[in-house]
Formats: sequence, structure tokens, C-alpha cells
Amino acid sequence: MSLTPEVLRERMKAVVIVQTTPFNQDGSLDLEALKANTRFLVERCAGKRFVLVPTGSTGEAYTLNDDERLRVIETVIHTAGGKLPVLGGTGAAGTGRVIELSRAAERAGADGVQIVLPYYHVPSEEGLVTHYLRIADALRIGIVIYNNAAVSKLWMPPHLMARCAEHPNIIGDKENTSDPALYKAMRDTIDPAKMTVVCGIGEVQFACEAALGCPGFVTSLANLAPELTLALLEAADRLDFAAVRLLMKRIEPWHNFIAACARNRGRDPWLMTGFSAGHIYVGVTKAAMDLLGLAGGPVRGPGDDLTPAERDQLRGVLSQMELLPA
Repeated sequence: MSLTPEVLRERMKAVVIVQTTPFNQDGSLDLEALKANTRFLVERCAGKRFVLVPTGSTGEAYTLNDDERLRVIETVIHTAGGKLPVLGGTGAAGTGRVIELSRAAERAGADGVQIVLPYYHVPSEEGLVTHYLRIADALRIGIVIYNNAAVSKLWMPPHLMARCAEHPNIIGDKENTSDPALYKAMRDTIDPAKMTVVCGIGEVQFACEAALGCPGFVTSLANLAPELTLALLEAADRLDFAAVRLLMKRIEPWHNFIAACARNRGRDPWLMTGFSAGHIYVGVTKAAMDLLGLAGGPVRGPGDDLTPAERDQLRGVLSQMELLPA
């Protein structure tokens, strides 16, 4: 039985784990590995403040055909067995296709769907709002808007997000702005009784937004270190910013390493930071999972895997983070 949109809105005040998608060496889906990774997360996260999101950006959804995407979502739903909420990533450029994918995820038992802004052609303001309202009218489960300008070429501003929040099925904003002031503007505009606005970028940005009352954050690091990410969320909840700083020092080698691995250095000043170093973070996450005995596997093209030298360096990073014995 899927969660109601109202319950899901409250459950989004959590560590939201964007799951990787394991592939075999020939590039095919490795669903058995996905089951094993999901069981690992369920064992450590059930009953705690976590949400699972398969087939998002970290799950390389843009490399999956529709059948593969639904098989991944179904696998996570069945493996989680209702012990953790599951949001299927069902974003696409066209409204009709999003509705089809989202309805299929709903039939599979998803608690909600995460839908990135429509990309390629930039819609008008009315077209953008209508896109989400049409999807919401077609579903009974909750919708989280993935407000990610980096991949969609546009950003939904607060006045439009507030209009979407009036629909009872639109219950969350995965807010990917890298500007804390814009995050504050969004939080100040949105009624928290209608929509939960979480930090979409991860630990570094969350540490900045926690003082503004951010109730949760999205992370790929939790694929391999869920306890560490939950400790950060709980420290922020307590307003214990000394603990937040200590936890961020422990996490710092991870983001520094991702930044050092960036393939597009010099194109964008944000590549100096590990939470905005391009797609290579997926390769880093998958390599770390392999090193820790989980199923990482290769990245599908056009993404990049780590070099052998980078994998060796990653061992030291995981040791610094107290995730791998020295």
C-alpha cells in the first residue's frame, strides 16, 4: 500500500538516498546487484529517516530506456518491501511520457515520483506549471519536483513553486539551487504544510542551509555510508552546529576527491567544489561501493569511470573517512 501524499510530505524530512544503478561489464542491468544494494540500505535504514530514489540522475536514468527504468523501480519497491518510502524517478522532456512513466511507477507500488524540470526546449512559465499540474491530476501518489537548473536549463522560481504546491499531490521540492539565499527565498514562500523543501545537492550545501531550517537533504554518499549522513541530519535538527562541523570535516575528503576527479575543470568555477563536479561523482560513488563490498559496477556512457590510479587514491579517502580500515 503506497503512502498518501500527505504522509509522504512528512517523510521527506529525511536523508533522501539517490540510488546508483548497477550494470554488468557488458552494460546490461544487474538487477541482482540492485537487490543486494537495496537490502543493505533497508537493513541499516528501516525505521529511520530515509527515503529511496531509484532512477534519478545518480541512477543514470537518462541512459535507461523506459522498460529498464521501470524494472529498476519495481526491483527497489519489491526489495524494500514497504520498509522505506520509494520515489521513482520518472522525469522526461514531454508531459505525456512523464504521465505514462509515473502511472507505471504508481501501479508498481511507488510511494511517489520525482520529476525533473522539462528539459531541451525551455517552456514558458505557464507551460511549466501546467506540465506539473497535468501530471498531478493523472496520479494519486505524491510528486516531488526536482528543481535542477544544471540539467534542465531553467529554475522554477518561488512564485511558480507556490502555485504547484496548491495541488494536493505535489508535496516536495528537491531544491538544487547552489545559492543559500535562493533556498531561503523558496522556504520563505512555500507553505510547509503543503510542500517539503529539501536540499537537493548534498552534504556541503545542506550544512549551509541547515541554519535556515532545511528539513532534509538528498545524497549519493548514503549509498555506502547511510549512518554518517543520518548523523549529519540529526545534528542539524538539534541545532548542534559544532557537531555539524565535525561531521563535515569527516566528509570533507569525499567532496575534495570528487572535485579533484572533475573531467571538465576550468569550464565552470563550481567545479572547484565536490558537490558540483559534474557526472564524475557517479563514478566515484560506484567505485567506492565496489571497494566496500557493495555492487558499484561500471558507469554507462557518456559518463566516466575512475582510472586505476584514482581508485587507489579512493582507498585512502575511504580510510580517512573511517569507512575502510587503514
